[in-house]
Amino acid sequence: MFLKTAPLKTLPASFLFFLSLTTGFAQHQHDAKAEQKSNPLSFAPVFATMLTDPELKDYKMDSSLMTVAPGGQDTVAHRHDAELFGYIVEGKVEIGLDKGAPKTYSAGQMFYEKRKIMHSLTRNPDPSTPAKVLIIFIIKNGRPGYTKEYK
Repeated sequence: MFLKTAPLKTLPASFLFFLSLTTGFAQHQHDAKAEQKSNPLSFAPVFATMLTDPELKDYKMDSSLMTVAPGGQDTVAHRHDAELFGYIVEGKVEIGLDKGAPKTYSAGQMFYEKRKIMHSLTRNPDPSTPAKVLIIFIIKNGRPGYTKEYK
């Protein structure tokens, strides 16, 4: 008789353990979605090197792969104390510069941002697929790569 009742006694504990795992997993997924909304951009370094042309002494090329979450939008106004080139690897992005209307760039296209121009929008218009952009900075050593605009 003990063998027949033991599985029944452990069933509630097993069920509660399973329930806690699925609840934790669901919470993790929820947190990841919340993080994407609060920080829709992520960056992975690609390559950096000093430039060798004597006329470009103290300048470097620094690149990273920026991923814009599906439907992600960043509206923090900022400037880069560098020349910036962006090559769209996958998807589409909308870029807003100098308070102008945003321009949309698709995979295979490239955009350019002049040094210190106001950048106020990066947006992925696709709600289901991330966009990937290869970002290339040409920057002088000691200059800030990113400066947030304060109002």
